[in-house]
Amino acid sequence: GTLHLHIQNESLLPTVGPLLRTLLRLAVHIPPQSLRAILYCDFILDPLHKLSKMSALQQRDHLGRQEEIAARKMMNAVHMLVRNSMGSGLCLDMVIVLPCYWRRRDADDDNGKECLLISKVAVEQAMESNNHDACYPSIHLEERIDNDIIFNGCANNNIDNTSDGGAESSSIQLSVSTRMCTVRHQPLLFRWLHQIGSRNQSVAEETAHSILPLLTRRGDHEMPLIVACIEKPGNLHRILMLCHQYRHRSTSVLSNLIVVMPDEGERSGLKQLFQGAIDHFRETILNQDGASVHDSDEDCLPTLMYEGEAVPLLWSRLHQHNDNGKHQDERTSSPQEHSIIGIDLHPNALTLSGRYYATEHCQAQVALVNADAVIFGYESTGIPRNIDDLLNNWVQIPSRSSINLVAAMSIIFDAMFSTS
Repeated sequence: GTLHLHIQNESLLPTVGPLLRTLLRLAVHIPPQSLRAILYCDFILDPLHKLSKMSALQQRDHLGRQEEIAARKMMNAVHMLVRNSMGSGLCLDMVIVLPCYWRRRDADDDNGKECLLISKVAVEQAMESNNHDACYPSIHLEERIDNDIIFNGCANNNIDNTSDGGAESSSIQLSVSTRMCTVRHQPLLFRWLHQIGSRNQSVAEETAHSILPLLTRRGDHEMPLIVACIEKPGNLHRILMLCHQYRHRSTSVLSNLIVVMPDEGERSGLKQLFQGAIDHFRETILNQDGASVHDSDEDCLPTLMYEGEAVPLLWSRLHQHNDNGKHQDERTSSPQEHSIIGIDLHPNALTLSGRYYATEHCQAQVALVNADAVIFGYESTGIPRNIDDLLNNWVQIPSRSSINLVAAMSIIFDAMFSTS
């Protein structure tokens, strides 16, 4: 299979590293050497964007070395890409189509510049001159053939962002225009890899897994609680943005999000850092959507809690969440009467199939849709033991090794909300 990634900005090239890492780990039934990733750098580098701040001597020197400077920028971007993929990019057949760069004619005239191709040789020389620390023979560099593709070929509406191109579809094209694109594309990769990987499995095995009763969904007012155990503030921001993607639902995913922090973080002021991330999200994202601060506080923000206080608060929220609108005689009285699902490896875990957009659905998707709570553990240690005791069901995402928290949440959310 071939993944075509169209990258719209030079700052986004290193950010696709985690996406390539997830690609490799989700390809359970596909040999890594049969996976190709073609990265199209659909942007124009400006190697002298700080030219006005240089001295006259520096300006003359840099004007004569523009392609060399642009090539070094690409070298650094490729190095960070490989580093962010944790080496996974080196296990793929990866091709990088080099961008163009603006060549200035003089220091004073910003309009006096022309668009030129960065040569493959220039980038390879930059890599070799860096003590071979950024030299990756397994990555193929290719020069762009037609400059016009930058302007005409990579708009979002020209990129096919679906993998449902039929049973014979062996490639997928995705556009990366923001940092969140790499998060939103995780489910597309998962479904596409399942599609091409299922060819290696017997028809009987596939049929036994996926032909089940039609999926029935509860009303939006019964959306499950989402519990995410998070150690890093950076992950919290991406998860808030992911939840915000589903803001058009009648029940906010954000208001049903519970963030659990490790107890040792209490001494280091972790809650203050997390609260700062939430406040920043409210001010920069929610208020831009026209929500007032009062509405954001009441309806659109998650709950923060430390691990030690999680169980009683979770049970209280479950009781309140599940019993709203029920008669007193119908209300549940113990956690065992709720469906609480952990996203984790377990001997009894249901395996999520990538065919959850089909007319018939796997057991894992049915369980997720009808869950009262879905629990995501820490990236380093998994679900805390005290919370794990509440679980009565498990769902796992098939992968070679564990994928990061944000990728797992993106895939699970897509499976849960795909039919709404």
